Amino acid sequence: MFTVTALEPGEMTGRDPWRNDFFGRHAGLTVSGQLQAEIYALALGRVYTFGPTFRAENSNTSRHLAEFWMLEPEMAFCDLGCNMDLAESLIQNLIQVVQDRCSEDIALFDRFVAKGLCKRLENVVAHPFVRMTYTEAVDALKKSGREFAFPVSWGMDLQSEHERWLCEELAGRPVIVTDYPKGIKPFYMRVADDGKTVAAMDILVPGIGELVGGSQREERLDVLEARMEEAGLDLEEYSWYLDLRRYGSVPHSGFGLGFERLVQFVTGMTNIRDVIPFPRTPGSAPC
Repeated sequence: MFTVTALEPGEMTGRDPWRNDFFGRHAGLTVSGQLQAEIYALALGRVYTFGPTFRAENSNTSRHLAEFWMLEPEMAFCDLGCNMDLAESLIQNLIQVVQDRCSEDIALFDRFVAKGLCKRLENVVAHPFVRMTYTEAVDALKKSGREFAFPVSWGMDLQSEHERWLCEELAGRPVIVTDYPKGIKPFYMRVADDGKTVAAMDILVPGIGELVGGSQREERLDVLEARMEEAGLDLEEYSWYLDLRRYGSVPHSGFGLGFERLVQFVTGMTNIRDVIPFPRTPGSAPC
């Protein structure tokens, strides 16, 4: 998490150095507006946010930025299946709009940037996405005969090479992977009856890997509190979030779609830094 402060380094002293800071407390740039959007969704039914988010992890890759834009819908009375249906429909409709309104541009990218782009996008719109559980994905990767840089085992976070193999070589189109181990997913995802997995889903697309990440949110107060304590979070800090469950809740879900990764996918560009006007990455923030 990036820290936001108006203090000079020499001023950060004492038991509570943040007391005299701009916000009067330790504050950071958000990696997501999801938790706040859940409040709006439970009040209004269906909402979304679209804005910049910030990633402090030192990921210097062709698909990571320190600052990027994300579209995040949140829906009340929506389970994991509903969440997947909406995300799939959103991607297909966005691509269809681009095909209808920007066909000449896509043809240009097809000719000079990514051969076969038009056909690939048509295939995404025309066919349903393949769906499989995390366990099924791991089994398929193990049986692939491929030697991956990161050997596959149940319980690990899938890497880009695994995600791309699933959608590019196994399925030949986007894949939705569900039911991830709870140990590698955040506290707010709904724990399954088996106690080992959560109602999470990632949408993987050819050439990129993960385009969408989402889940059904944990609406049970006792389970959510236990998960937060396991993660070492201060329940008092999140009392406003827990109140959503404490005073009654409903099944609800949401997801985040990385806008620059979507632009990459639609244009065939291979480096995410080429699809944002001012790329800010680890070690580089020129403007």
